[in-house]
Amino acid sequence: MANEMRRGRSQTIWRHMPESTFRYNANNGWCKVTGIGIKEKESLPPSLIDALNHTLKKWNAFDQSVFPDPVTKVTSYTVGTPDHVDYSLWPLVFECSSCRRVQYYRDITRLKEKNDRLVCWECKKSGKTSKLQQLQYVYICECGRVSEPWVAKCWNDGTHPIKLVNNGNFQDSYWFCMKCNLRLSKNAREGLGIRKCECGKIMRGVTLLDTRMYFSQTLQLVDISSKALERWQENSHFSDFLIGAALRIAPHKKQHILDLRNYKPECDSLPPEVAAIVKKLVEEKGMTEAEAMAFVGSAAKSTDIWGDYKTVLTKLGGDLGAQKWNEVRGTREYVFVRDDASMDPLQFEMLEREAETQGDTKALQRLKQEQKLALELGLVNLQVAQNLPILLAGYGYTRYSQTPADNSGASGAEDKKKVMLRPFPSVDNKVPIYIARNTTEGLLFELDPWRLAAFLKINLGLALPDGIGVSEDKLSAWLLGKLGRLVTHGESHLELKWFEQEAALTIDTPSALTFGLLHSLSHVLKATAHLYVGVDNDSVAEYLFPHHFAGLLYISSHVEFNLGGLSSVFRSNMTQWLGSCKDFASRCSFDPVCIDGGGACLACLYTKFGCTYFNRTLSRAFLVGGQVKGYTQPVVGYWEAPVVELANELRKQQGASK
Repeated sequence: MANEMRRGRSQTIWRHMPESTFRYNANNGWCKVTGIGIKEKESLPPSLIDALNHTLKKWNAFDQSVFPDPVTKVTSYTVGTPDHVDYSLWPLVFECSSCRRVQYYRDITRLKEKNDRLVCWECKKSGKTSKLQQLQYVYICECGRVSEPWVAKCWNDGTHPIKLVNNGNFQDSYWFCMKCNLRLSKNAREGLGIRKCECGKIMRGVTLLDTRMYFSQTLQLVDISSKALERWQENSHFSDFLIGAALRIAPHKKQHILDLRNYKPECDSLPPEVAAIVKKLVEEKGMTEAEAMAFVGSAAKSTDIWGDYKTVLTKLGGDLGAQKWNEVRGTREYVFVRDDASMDPLQFEMLEREAETQGDTKALQRLKQEQKLALELGLVNLQVAQNLPILLAGYGYTRYSQTPADNSGASGAEDKKKVMLRPFPSVDNKVPIYIARNTTEGLLFELDPWRLAAFLKINLGLALPDGIGVSEDKLSAWLLGKLGRLVTHGESHLELKWFEQEAALTIDTPSALTFGLLHSLSHVLKATAHLYVGVDNDSVAEYLFPHHFAGLLYISSHVEFNLGGLSSVFRSNMTQWLGSCKDFASRCSFDPVCIDGGGACLACLYTKFGCTYFNRTLSRAFLVGGQVKGYTQPVVGYWEAPVVELANELRKQQGASK
């Protein structure tokens, strides 16, 4: 009855984690996963420590003492790739398909000893050979426990045969004594019985097909190669490089992510660009190294690219230099995804050069029109990362609810513990984290900084400092200075949850409006993507870099290869995808109720899968204008004329061009 099953790594993490139930081959017996084999065990990588710590706080997992702190107790965890799934037949409560008599077995061993052929005892007495089938009713609790139903005993004689009168749901069904013709329930609402959990709560009766039965809790993050980061670890200027790259300051070039990772100006080595010139003179001009050095002259020793970085960052002001950007996961990921050549980036500029080389004027016109259309949506710098490394991690499970309980308007610890996140059974006395690494493709998009500045100015009355428009990097640096909550926490909301209130967080309105805008626009792009990319809506996931007002939409199907749907659409036709966004955001099938009640619901922006923020701070009003939950006054939308006109005026006044 116990067996081993092999499944794909990602399928295992999503559907076959320990304590989950599934039907074998879709139409056979029900089974419960008892364990996962792990191969290639490793310790928690730094990026996963940060992401896991952030996620566990949302679940109140530390206070409930079910998870050790991954920051201070990193050795309490083990990480590995699923190798196989161990499972066993469950539940062990059966009913006869003919006479409906119910039979229960304590464990698999007992079942194999007494009735390994699953024959009905009652029917066997009369010469029939009816088979038993599993009873699909079980008990679940919000604390994560699950239990088989208790079969009632006859009040007159505990040995009488009992059958199930199945009326389709737990509450309306009941136990019935076949000998006494007696219904074994005290009242009509009792159903199959009331059972109290070990945690003190009353367990809920559900069927094995109920979606509330089990939720595998996962997180996904951009898996920047540890080897790529290791090369930077000894470079004291890594922080300056990251923020300079993120702001696109003048000295920064994309190739610096490779050229400068080993460059240390405090050594007597040449800057990489100068060394390349010297090498070229030696190889192509026949000079000796000394002659080449003399030819290059004093510039060889005086060139200091890091000095240029530091000079520009100092002029931008703020606290850019004080922040350790090499420790900000979102900044590291954003820069590497955007600039690292290993991502195999696909950009409009590259496609335009190809079209010009091939003399394809129609394609060139279409590409320019698509960039114009993107700018109308307030999007800039679109590109596709064709080799995007994603790490999927399964860290626990819940029952009854997929998201942390919301105790809005309530008080007391009971509300906080309504839904508990449970870890998987320990492996080698450690909490296991099951991971799958895959390469996929993703669309990187960024908000237009001029439009964002106009959006914040109109809605919050923020005064833009004089001279801010001299360069776009100065504008981006000013915006970053207003979004400190997004740097430290990675998200910001207009309505705070209990765990945020306990952490003494307050509402940071500029950060919350920026996050809500980026998050809502991401969901609009996600909702319209499946029409043109050729993948199911649930297979498109988002990954945001909020403090850099940028985000990723990527294919999350986690297979060994990708079909290139995003790349194909980006190359051939972004017009329909981008053109459908305004129409999608402007209406919902539940309007006017939806737009008047906050502008987000299951019919428009809410998604079942792929949102790591649990659909928080979403509203079409951020884009088209209207009321947003948690904000007292109507929002002037990012796409509305006042914001667009002010953004254009700011560009014009400050000498910026697009």
